[in-house]
Amino acid sequence: MVRAIRVDSRTKPRPMTATSRPAYLDGKDKKLLKCLRAGDENCYEILVRSFGPRVLATARQYLRSDADAADCFQDTFLAVFESVDKFEQRSTIATWIRGITINQCLMRIRAQGRRQEDSIEHLLPVFDERGDRVRSYTSNRSCGIGDTIDAAQMKRIVRENILSLPDTFRVTLLLRDIDGYSTKETATILGISVTAAKTRLHRARTALGALLQPEMERLKYHADV
Repeated sequence: MVRAIRVDSRTKPRPMTATSRPAYLDGKDKKLLKCLRAGDENCYEILVRSFGPRVLATARQYLRSDADAADCFQDTFLAVFESVDKFEQRSTIATWIRGITINQCLMRIRAQGRRQEDSIEHLLPVFDERGDRVRSYTSNRSCGIGDTIDAAQMKRIVRENILSLPDTFRVTLLLRDIDGYSTKETATILGISVTAAKTRLHRARTALGALLQPEMERLKYHADV
C-alpha cells in the first residue's frame, strides 16, 4: 500500500543527499516567483505553459489512466498556487513542482484504496535448493528480426512496461530509479522499512527486465548484424 507524503513549506520535493548541491533559483525563476506572489494571472498562465507538459508526463508515469493523470495535473497546479507563498526556495521551481506532482500521484493511488494487484511471480526467476536457476520468464511476444527500434520507440516500450507493473512495484521503481530518491528516502515516502524497499525495488527491476527481454534481444540482433 502506498502512503502519500505531505508536501508543505517544510517538505523538500527531492531531499538532498550528501553528494548533491543546493539548487538556488536563477534570475528567471526569481522573476517568475515574484510575479506569482504578486497574484499576476499572466504569470500563472506562464507557469502552466512552462511546466504543464512535465507535470502531465510525470503523472502519466505514476498513474494508469489518462483521466487520473489529467485530474492530477489540475490538483498539482492548485496545490502549487495555494503554496507559492510558502515556497522556501530550497530547490528550483521545476524540482519543487515535480515533488508536488509526485505527492499528488501518491495521494491519488492511496485514495483508490486497497485492490487486488496482479502477481509478478511469473516474471521472476525460480531457483532450486542449491541456488541454481531452474526457470526464467519467457515472453510469448514475437520479436520480428526484420523490425527495428529507435530511441523514441524504446522509450515508449519501457514506459508501457513500467505502467504494467502493479502499483506497489511501479511506484518504488519510479521513486528510486526515475526520480532519483535514495533507498532510504523511498522507504520513508512509502512508509516501509529500508529492507522492504530494497526487496520491492529488486523485484520490480527483475520483473521489468523480464518484460523488456524481447526488445533487448531484438536490439542485440541488429547490433550484431
